[in-house]
Amino acid sequence: MKKLCALLRKTRQLRRLIDQEQGDALIIVAVSMVFIMGILALVIDLGLAFLSTGEQQKAADAAVYSAGRLLPIETGNLTSVDQIKDSAISYASLNGFPDLTPDDIILGKISNGQYTEIRVNVDKSVPMYFAKIFGIDYLDLSRSAVAKLSPVIRTTGVAPIGLTKEEMDARIASNNLTHVTLKYGIQNPAPDDSPSFFGALDLDGQGGGASDYRIWITQGYAGEISVGDVLLEESGNMVGPTYQGFEERYAACTHFGALSGGDGCTTEHFEPSCPRIVKVPVYSYGADKKTVVVEGFAAFLLENQTNDGYITGSFLNMVTNGASSGMNVGEGTEGDFGLYNLILSE
Repeated sequence: MKKLCALLRKTRQLRRLIDQEQGDALIIVAVSMVFIMGILALVIDLGLAFLSTGEQQKAADAAVYSAGRLLPIETGNLTSVDQIKDSAISYASLNGFPDLTPDDIILGKISNGQYTEIRVNVDKSVPMYFAKIFGIDYLDLSRSAVAKLSPVIRTTGVAPIGLTKEEMDARIASNNLTHVTLKYGIQNPAPDDSPSFFGALDLDGQGGGASDYRIWITQGYAGEISVGDVLLEESGNMVGPTYQGFEERYAACTHFGALSGGDGCTTEHFEPSCPRIVKVPVYSYGADKKTVVVEGFAAFLLENQTNDGYITGSFLNMVTNGASSGMNVGEGTEGDFGLYNLILSE
């Protein structure tokens, strides 16, 4: 009997111990579940926030790239400053972020009195759901994008007329870039042993003559021209092809009332895609005095011509298609003659 009583006592003690351990285990499980659920909540909310940052970045990239095509703009031209900022705001809104403000758009990298870089900051407060149990109601996120101008070193659509790097450098230094004679009706200022050079260039090296030259004046050369390419001088004045090509290209402008008696594109207001704007090579003379070496590219707005082969116009700073050097505008960059590509730099 004593043994039985002792066994019962031990059984009751063991049962109390088991019950106690089960209670402790339930507490541990409950605490662990709270911890796991908290971690899961943070993972889900942070995942949703991460998806939102992707959308923000796309909106920032679209806004900065689309608006950046209006660069460069004069620092004191408040109308142009407002226009580029309005453009960025519009593109951000189209991409689902309608709350962008002018303060979120920053213009910078001033070169020769012009802004050559744009930054767009896109901010958003992402609501939390599960993380609210930890007192986190919102997560403030910010994404930005930067686009800058960089000199073009390779492009298509080049016209078969240009000018020397020496002359272009001097014009830039003196800000003498308007109403420039680019194609001559008399011998172009050239080395003495190149008396037949009137400023026309053979862009494909095939000697196509007047027919190809007229097409290149009218439409631009379909192939690519790069910095460092060697081009042949086109002999002869090319008066007829020059006149025909200019007339066709000049008359193709449809902007700013050109079709109803208006001026069309001028240096004061122009569309970068206008046919009146031609890409021209800036070159140095080759060692043989019969070739030129491409040093860079410039944008030239056609303004006038004469019956004997002169073409005059003004140089512009503008964005176009093509490959860029990746370098910043100014800062002693070689090949910087006002024709730029827009690149995302951040």
